[in-house]
Amino acid sequence: MFNASLTQKSRPSARKLATIAALGLGMVAAPFALAAPAQAAGTSYACSVTPLKPVFAGFSSSGVKLLDYQIRVYCNSDRYVNITQQRWEEDDWPNGDDHLGTTYFSRHLNQYSGTVTIHNVRTLVDGEVGNEEVYQQVSYREGSNGVWSPYTGWYYSPVTSMSN
Repeated sequence: MFNASLTQKSRPSARKLATIAALGLGMVAAPFALAAPAQAAGTSYACSVTPLKPVFAGFSSSGVKLLDYQIRVYCNSDRYVNITQQRWEEDDWPNGDDHLGTTYFSRHLNQYSGTVTIHNVRTLVDGEVGNEEVYQQVSYREGSNGVWSPYTGWYYSPVTSMSN
């Protein structure tokens, strides 16, 4: 009986220790969890670059639909920004997404430039039966006085579904 009561008392102590350890780990991890959305916003050192959802931009002279792949850029200090934009057509599994093209942009911005929108108007590619689901992804680096940051990871726009 004496051994049984020792075992029962050790279990609640072990549970308390596990609870305290989990709470401590949560307190340490909380600042990192809260910091994650800032990175997802497309903000690097002094600039913010956001790929916007592609929008309908009219028709070409031959009657083909046009899409405007817009990128919003803001810098809060004097910076040069190099942006790589890739345009994609989304496909369901097991087919991979189709790469539609890549464009490179360079801009010089500062806090007085305000928010700048880069427009890249392209024809809607007819690659399948039914609607085309298109999106863009961007990666960028910023520079000042000849010193450049590394390129960021890819930031994705929402998908636009458009009939041909």
